Amino acid sequence: MKALIGNAFGRICNDIPGACIVLQIILVTTLSGVLGYLFVTQELLR
Repeated sequence: MKALIGNAFGRICNDIPGACIVLQIILVTTLSGVLGYLFVTQELLR
């Protein structure tokens, strides 16, 4: 699974140089948002 994701990332990076950075930023932002949302909702529901 990890190799598949790495391969896809590599292919996109080769096609569009800037896409790799943008995808990583989107990925990190999404993860941070989801984790933050879960943390806030868990704390408020307690």
